[in-house]
Amino acid sequence: MTLTISLPIEVQEKLEKRAKAVKWSVEEMATHLLNEALSVTPKPGQDELTPEDVIARILASPAKPQNVRPAVGSLSEALREGRTDYTFDLDEWTKEWAIVEAEMKAIEQADMLADEME
Repeated sequence: MTLTISLPIEVQEKLEKRAKAVKWSVEEMATHLLNEALSVTPKPGQDELTPEDVIARILASPAKPQNVRPAVGSLSEALREGRTDYTFDLDEWTKEWAIVEAEMKAIEQADMLADEME
């Protein structure tokens, strides 16, 4: 969907500053902020979400198929046998972890900027 909105110059500048801080386009930042704002809303009469609301949302979220891996073998057998032939690709894990850290850093920076702008 394409949406054109007019923003006051102050809001535009804040949006651009936030996007630049995390190396996103203005459109990506606007989409991210709209998704965040619209994805979780407090119950009627509440000003903010409670921890219980957040937990309920997490529990209600469907599992992502790419994150579900079927078990291979028996955990109790593996623990009893003390196997050491686990397959673990350190290079692949390091690459994946770097992506996670970059995403966390971008979100943290965006949140810090948002806090500063309030």
